[in-house]
Amino acid sequence: MCIHIRRTDFVGMNVATDMKSTVDAANNIARQKGLSKFLIFGDDKNFMHEMALSIIKKGNWSEDAVIVSKFNEYMDLYVSSQLCRSFLISAATSTFGWWLAFFAYGQDAIYYMPDERIQVDKVPDGELFL
Repeated sequence: MCIHIRRTDFVGMNVATDMKSTVDAANNIARQKGLSKFLIFGDDKNFMHEMALSIIKKGNWSEDAVIVSKFNEYMDLYVSSQLCRSFLISAATSTFGWWLAFFAYGQDAIYYMPDERIQVDKVPDGELFL
């Protein structure tokens, strides 16, 4: 089971990964899918390590059940495409999380945490020309 977290720039926008809900969701999905290994991708290594410990503790998994990715983004994309049978995007507005899930092996098992901000918070402050 793969998990993507996003924290650094998302904390100030109130859309960052929430530890408790992500850990609960990851453990629930893993149990439903019969999975016992976790791989965490993301941009905040300390948070990822804390999450790994929390998943192990709350899910009663062995200490080697969770791996925190130390790869760069390119390798994360490749690893995701080869290993992820189930994918949890913990920050729904993270485009990199969506790309990781898009290339994941298990396309029938992609989950995401809902963006619970009120609609007015989703309106950009300025023009966004592409």
